[in-house]
Amino acid sequence: MERMVQALFDTDNEAFKGLLALQQLDSAQDISLGEYYVLSKDEAGSISINSAKDQAEGYTAIGGGIIGGLIGLLAGPLGLLVGIGAGMVAGAAGDTVRAEGVSDYLDTVSANIPNGKSLLVAHIWEDWEAPIDTVLQPLTSTIYRTNLEDEVFVPAQTELERLHTEIEKAETGYLAAEEEDLPEWNEKLLLLKIERENLIRKLSGQAEHQEKQYETWVATHEHQLDRGISGTLHDKDKHDRLESRIAEQKSRLEMLRKNR
Repeated sequence: MERMVQALFDTDNEAFKGLLALQQLDSAQDISLGEYYVLSKDEAGSISINSAKDQAEGYTAIGGGIIGGLIGLLAGPLGLLVGIGAGMVAGAAGDTVRAEGVSDYLDTVSANIPNGKSLLVAHIWEDWEAPIDTVLQPLTSTIYRTNLEDEVFVPAQTELERLHTEIEKAETGYLAAEEEDLPEWNEKLLLLKIERENLIRKLSGQAEHQEKQYETWVATHEHQLDRGISGTLHDKDKHDRLESRIAEQKSRLEMLRKNR
């Protein structure tokens, strides 16, 4: 299952221990680990962002200051509809960030990190929760997951389909309308088309970045599976889980390509 994992730690050291533990699970094929970042807030409330290589990205402020390619999926494939999670740093069950992009997402998350704490954010694919819980729970009791299928991809596709349907209805209404009603129908149709185009633009805006993530996952796992034939993946259950994960990731990749 594809998820965004957020774990809150008391110190940077513990956050990077958590990151190392996830990397080890990835190496053992127990999870698929994509992009990951550690957001740290000092006692004065200043934020620093550390990348996968544990190098500061050099941003001195979150508000409006995040530029470039951090992590496209942090803001969802449409740049919206990413749930922070019940009781997480946002402090409210079911709280959802409607973010226009990566910066807005990070603004919101960072603003709610307690002073002196560090937040690990990781894009992962896990077959079950036990591996991650086992390695992170000794370091933190605050672990939350966002299911990207239910909270990002399905809502996005549902919204796009709704707009298609509304546009078809508006086109039918326009053709059947009296002449004096045509301007109103025309305005409605124009607004719906603008809304749909904006949605499609957001969908395609991060598509290339996301496709590379899935392509990397699939290529890596297929290589691991090939090695497993010669005995590396001796655990049949692990072999079957990895095979299933590859199929699901290929399906996600196809979906992204279709919607570009």
